[in-house]
Amino acid sequence: MAESGSKERTASQAYLEVAAAHGIDYVFGLPGTSGQEFIGTIADQEKIRFILALHETCVVSMADGYARVSGRPTLAQVSTFPGTANAVGALYDAFRDRSPVVVTSTHVDTRIMGRDSHTEGQDLIELTKQFTKWSCEIHRADRIPEILNRAFKVASTPPRGPVYLSLPSNLLAEPVAVKNPEAGRFRIVPRMAGDPQALKDAARFLAEAKRPLIIAGSGVATAGGTGELVKLAEMVAAPVVMEPRYSFLSFPTSHPYSFQIPERQVSFKLPQWGEPDLIFAVGCRLIREYRYLTEPVIRPGTRCVHIEEDPWEIGKLFPVDLGIVADAKSALSSLIEIFPAFSERSNGGRRAERLQCLKKAKEEARAELEKRVRDGWDGTPISAARLVRAMDKLLERDALIVNESPTSKDILMSNFQFTPGRSYFSNSSAGYLGWGLGAGIGAQLASSGRRVVACLGDGSSMFGIQGLWTLAKYRVPLLVIVFNNRAYMAVKNQFRGPEEKVRVAAELGAELVGPDLNFARLADCFGIFGQRVEEPEGIEPALKRAMEQSGPAVVDVVISQKSRKD
Repeated sequence: MAESGSKERTASQAYLEVAAAHGIDYVFGLPGTSGQEFIGTIADQEKIRFILALHETCVVSMADGYARVSGRPTLAQVSTFPGTANAVGALYDAFRDRSPVVVTSTHVDTRIMGRDSHTEGQDLIELTKQFTKWSCEIHRADRIPEILNRAFKVASTPPRGPVYLSLPSNLLAEPVAVKNPEAGRFRIVPRMAGDPQALKDAARFLAEAKRPLIIAGSGVATAGGTGELVKLAEMVAAPVVMEPRYSFLSFPTSHPYSFQIPERQVSFKLPQWGEPDLIFAVGCRLIREYRYLTEPVIRPGTRCVHIEEDPWEIGKLFPVDLGIVADAKSALSSLIEIFPAFSERSNGGRRAERLQCLKKAKEEARAELEKRVRDGWDGTPISAARLVRAMDKLLERDALIVNESPTSKDILMSNFQFTPGRSYFSNSSAGYLGWGLGAGIGAQLASSGRRVVACLGDGSSMFGIQGLWTLAKYRVPLLVIVFNNRAYMAVKNQFRGPEEKVRVAAELGAELVGPDLNFARLADCFGIFGQRVEEPEGIEPALKRAMEQSGPAVVDVVISQKSRKD
């Protein structure tokens, strides 16, 4: 018997009703042979648009990119065990970066489940649960609205992250008469204010420190706390660095207190400033290591304050003197109000001395950067720094950079001026390649009227190259810039030993030559504007032509393998 106020429709129709109630604009998908009911239903409505991809990596990464820009859960739809298995790598990226992606997958018909049927997997939930906040298989059609509604709630609740649902295909066609949950009554305000006394102690630590260093994590940006972080840093007169392996940029690189540290050979010792006596970490993991280091990045005697919304991260690797569970924006807002009372009691001359030290430190860092940039500026293959500075000159002041050029990241962050209007995100530390093109497509679809640029390594691009088809089909106006160093440089940089041994190892396992990868030609195969750049004088003309396109564009730039210091 139908509930009061409900109407009978298929479970697939109920699924889309719940999705629409949660503000879903797109479903990114690859339906497979078991998805005919879902595709038929989505074709019969106009609220939600379906975006087709040619591989599940692209499906999930598109949803991931859209979710990161929109800040709300986004749907990806795949098919049975093969589709789920193909999606796991991109799901891992989303999980590591706390992206609220909801992946739903059809499963085999319940009437043949357990009979070793076509595309059947033994346990889809077991396959996905280590990469999600929650994985669930639905066994009744009338539970689909309830469980999908819960999936949106779980994905968007701090700490955010992906959810996976397995939907036996025959359930989607079954009639259901249950009333859908009211989406607005299941939303949670994502704010967690810190303990008042703990925040006062944190302010006191900042006021007492001689050489504090603020380490900002992605959580500052995702909480909308960048403005508050800038204000606090200026009040304290302290340098700010991003945590190694971050996904969102939380502090503008154009700010005079912003400093860059290498992600692979991490050191918090800044020029002039020296080793900090206080680490003040906000909205970060503290830290994700790239390789084993013989000495700890944070010295045992350094005082440490760590503010993070996930208590698991506090004291996970490094001891802290003060750990505060709070979202970054709430904590920073409180500290801005609290800090003046403590700073007035401290030595008034300390701030002036710090400001002078910061000025000298910035001058030294800029001089060192310019020295590195001059090396190879006019050479071929092209200097990655020259490419990035051309991008900085030509791209709009509100551009969004989506980055999957792993070994060019330090060059990008040092030479591109990220002002408050310019944004950045990447896949931080999962290491699953092929994410960037799909993420860029999703980000552009969520950024109407704004330029989105996907910066991709050549090796990374080949893992998600199917995304070019989706880019062309829907004429998504994404600008793709390939940092083409003709190698898996992250791999090549790890080889050690005599020069001849390194050369042989690189030829076997890292060099991408013979044949060379030409992404301009690949773009042309799909009817996308593409241009290859091999001489430094050609960078700006190629970028200008690409920016003039009404649809997608690919610029393939052959860069030097000397892209960074190890």
